[in-house]
Amino acid sequence: MPFSDFTNPYQNPANIPQKYRQHINLQKLFKADGSYVRPAEDPVTMWALQILVEEYGVPLEAMELELNSDFAEGTYQSGRRYQGRADLVVYDDRYADSVGNLDVAFIMVEAMEPSKKVGGTEGEGWVDHLNRLNAYMSASPSARYAILTSGKHTVIYRRDLEYPRKLEIIGDLQKYESAREAAKHSFYTVILNPSEPDGIQTGLTPLTRDRFREVLGDTRSGCHSILRDNEGLQPQEAVDAMVKFLFAKWYDEQATIDLVKQTGESRAYVFSVSNETDPERLLVQVRDTFEKAKQWERETLAKKFGDDLGVRLAFNEADVLQFKPHTTMEIVKRLQPWSLRKSSADVKGGVFEDFLSKTFRDDLGQYFTPTPVINLMVGILQPTVNDYVGDPACGSARMLTHVLDYVRKQEYAKAIANNGGNPEGLNPEEPTEEFIKFRDNHLFGAEYSRNVMHIARVNTLMNGAQYADLKVMDSLERLGSITGGITEGLPERPGFYLGGLTMILTNPPFGSKLTNESVLKDFAGRDGVTKKKGKVVKTVLQEVAFLNRCLEYLAPNGKLAIVLPDGVLANSSMQDVRDWILRWARLKAIISLPQATFAPYGAGVKTSVVVLQKREIPLIAEGQLELGQEVTESDEDYKVYMARIDDIGYDARGLPTNLDETQDIITNFTERMK
Repeated sequence: MPFSDFTNPYQNPANIPQKYRQHINLQKLFKADGSYVRPAEDPVTMWALQILVEEYGVPLEAMELELNSDFAEGTYQSGRRYQGRADLVVYDDRYADSVGNLDVAFIMVEAMEPSKKVGGTEGEGWVDHLNRLNAYMSASPSARYAILTSGKHTVIYRRDLEYPRKLEIIGDLQKYESAREAAKHSFYTVILNPSEPDGIQTGLTPLTRDRFREVLGDTRSGCHSILRDNEGLQPQEAVDAMVKFLFAKWYDEQATIDLVKQTGESRAYVFSVSNETDPERLLVQVRDTFEKAKQWERETLAKKFGDDLGVRLAFNEADVLQFKPHTTMEIVKRLQPWSLRKSSADVKGGVFEDFLSKTFRDDLGQYFTPTPVINLMVGILQPTVNDYVGDPACGSARMLTHVLDYVRKQEYAKAIANNGGNPEGLNPEEPTEEFIKFRDNHLFGAEYSRNVMHIARVNTLMNGAQYADLKVMDSLERLGSITGGITEGLPERPGFYLGGLTMILTNPPFGSKLTNESVLKDFAGRDGVTKKKGKVVKTVLQEVAFLNRCLEYLAPNGKLAIVLPDGVLANSSMQDVRDWILRWARLKAIISLPQATFAPYGAGVKTSVVVLQKREIPLIAEGQLELGQEVTESDEDYKVYMARIDDIGYDARGLPTNLDETQDIITNFTERMK
């Protein structure tokens, strides 16, 4: 072990090599006259510091001496609160704050006089110094290793991550891999390159859908299997873990690029490993990257929504990303070559369909809508930058991210056309100012399950919509409790208010019944579907309640595309519901989906996509109409598009077929309906 053979070489400060003596980070060791501040302990600190630099590869720039701290949770002897200065702190130089300062501690060093003995209980002896070191480590959320040394005697500790106030004695430290050294031999490094978009070369490859499925999936080498086998996680727990890894990985890509632009130096990602990688340090780095990502999200959302973020955050303070070092290493190995930032919305959205929904097949399959159905709904509605788009049962938010991608492509094509057909100088990710405004202010999602909201938030983040207004919310609660009593929406209040959206795409949960009396009365109070022959019904299907709520959220002439079970459209017992729909909206299209549409996700019910346009003024109750009956009262004749899809691109087992008819339907609808 390098911490041995102490001969007190720097008892005389004049013997310190110039590169140390003149370094700005070491000035706290010396008085103005060049002598030590603490003649007994400071030579030990200097000796330990040189060993860390020469033997372990720690850069001087990653060190700080005499770090002042107020350890509210740390304790000194007899339980007294301890305030003091850590002798030496080694930072993890993979991290820096917005002005380049290091702020993630990695190693704490406590130096003591050479005369003090191991285990000595005398005043300012070994036990006192160990208590101080424990206090420092307890107060630091990131420090992993601790060193207590008198020069003659040195003990190296590792923090127990399961019991973070417990220090375990270990034999030695692994070599410290600095960010600069890592960049020299990592295959995945960010460098400045003026010939690349944004002047940055990332070293990462965008994912294909098949590759992403392979990396994350349930194959023997997939991340899901690793988490299941190494950590004993249940399927839902493994999915939650993977979403955290994806969140940290996405943030790592963006933060590393920002640091390279800031410093001009090449940098390796945290999510990159080599033969020199210390699994223990990687574990802490990935954990701290996740914490940094949470901090970034809080700060980002606070700029728009203020401090009331509890229902909007992907993860709260209690959420951590911490698994065994070997598990973390294996997950990072599989994720490291691929770029989440540069992978398309279809690919990233496919993850949430292929991986997450099949994992949740038995209990959470209703939260995921197949890509062909989403493409159909988006293609039929044709959203623009002027729309305010919402989904009150957003699940993984794939409706919203596909809308975002559709609008992005439309705006990019428009920008190219306005640029004489030349794409040069245009950013396909942010093609116009109008698109940026749409992305940041026009997307709204609500989801009842906090676990699924994790997925929704990470999905929108990875697609660039960090300001999307997503909430953990029961969309079928009394409207006043959702809106805070506000009774008007657009233009002042976009979102989940009366008339607060111009477009809604949703696949609500169906099959259950809404029986809450106060909610049923609330709907009926606005002439809702729960009011029948002047009385409030005792129960209504959940999907019908969602349809009612969607029409409330829509502004006049707003458009709705909703997946409904065919029973709502065909059962004689649902005639009153159909009459109510036609009073409040014009029926624009019914597109019958094949029986196999939701079968791979654990649901075999036959469904259709129903497209409605909210009337400016609803028809009077006496003018209720039957489905398909021509509208003559307070309206003009209009067309209704009806179609049937026989092949949606996969069969009941989820295996691909030779044909996906959805694009043909979109084209045909557009031509016929103009």
